[in-house]
Amino acid sequence: MADLNEPEVENVPLPNREPLCRVGIVLREDSKSKMVLELPAGRFKLEEGETSFLLDSQSAVDLIFEAQGNEIVCFESDGAAPIHSGDTLSIEPLKVQETLLPKGGMLLKGVVAGRGFHWQKEVDLTYPGRLEFFAREGNLIVVNVLPMEAYLACVVTSEMSGACPAEFLKAQATAARSWMMVFLKNKHTGEPFSICNDDCCQRYQGTTFLSDHVAGAVERSRGMFIVTEEGYLCAAYYSKSCGGIMERAQNIFGEGAVGISEKPDAPDGSITSDFNPVTEENIREWVTGKFLKKSDSFCSPNVCPEETLPKYLGAVDEAGKYYRWRVEYARQELEDILRQKAGVADMAEFVDFHPIQRGNSGRLHELGIIYRDGGANLKTLTVKSQYEIRRVLHEKFLFSSAFVWDFERDADGRINKIALRGAGWGHGVGLCQIGALGMSLQGHSYEDIIKHYYSGCTLVRAYE
Repeated sequence: MADLNEPEVENVPLPNREPLCRVGIVLREDSKSKMVLELPAGRFKLEEGETSFLLDSQSAVDLIFEAQGNEIVCFESDGAAPIHSGDTLSIEPLKVQETLLPKGGMLLKGVVAGRGFHWQKEVDLTYPGRLEFFAREGNLIVVNVLPMEAYLACVVTSEMSGACPAEFLKAQATAARSWMMVFLKNKHTGEPFSICNDDCCQRYQGTTFLSDHVAGAVERSRGMFIVTEEGYLCAAYYSKSCGGIMERAQNIFGEGAVGISEKPDAPDGSITSDFNPVTEENIREWVTGKFLKKSDSFCSPNVCPEETLPKYLGAVDEAGKYYRWRVEYARQELEDILRQKAGVADMAEFVDFHPIQRGNSGRLHELGIIYRDGGANLKTLTVKSQYEIRRVLHEKFLFSSAFVWDFERDADGRINKIALRGAGWGHGVGLCQIGALGMSLQGHSYEDIIKHYYSGCTLVRAYE
């Protein structure tokens, strides 16, 4: 079953030149009516249609962009007279910087990162290229326009840290490049941008965390794409941690997602193979078993130690256990979450979970939530898709849907506490970022990494 709201994978051919990217960095749903943009010293061009306004400053200066209905107004400070206004305003350096520089560009303050997930926060981020400001019923939309290869260098250090080995960085850039081209036209239809800046698409935080090491690694993979046996671009999905087995792509993203591995994230002959596929019969052992102490999964702590992992993660990632995790609730706490997020207003008491469908990695794609209403009648809420399961079972967002549960009961047999014990972070399809990191730390090449996660595909350079 494909996840809700995900576009179907289309057959997209290789591009013949580097495309321009339009990235939404502030969306309507962020409910931002006013934002501050800090310009570094220099000369900038502020435009509205055919009209332009030159900004020239010897030092950094703040501009305020405010949505007033469907009009954008630009001020130099609160309470000052507007310096420009219109349906759309854009701003860019008067002289284009050909080389992408760490922290080079314009600083936009209070950008939402981790939109809708458990790590959501606001951060100040620096963007290269051109920024476009739109107003929609009092809400700002901000779009960053820049070449694809510059975009990718920024994506890599937004998804993971610049401390990662070069072979990982090249693999991550190639997966991101391929994914981007597949969804360039159908991910955010009806908006003034093609893709957004967050986990809905790909994390993009501008040049804020860019380094020369990363820029060089991405440049060495320039124009490289992952191509299916049919000759089309692979929808090269990736997630933070598959948990040891890559989820079948079609279970989450539909039948068009081809060429992507669905196997253990481990060397051939690994003990992990004994659990493929994960079923109701073996999932508890898979999630909690003694074999984990000697697991050779590339994403396991035996390969990527948890104490050193933070230096390789993205700046907005949360510290925590990615390979195996545990979440606990008091029964009343879980009931409150379900009433709020699953819409079960008549829930009087949570009773049990009923697993209906699991994928090969152990991820639940359909789950029954059994409860009693105010009249003590037993009812079942059926939740479909791993995304929805994760959404309704956590006040923010559950790490993955590959989990088992244990109940602590009182003397009358009523549930007091619920413990969820799970595997992996994210949907688990395609490149496992921590697994690919583990492979690179073990000396595997970028080509080895791509072949491991996209075994039905080849690497092709489309442009220089």
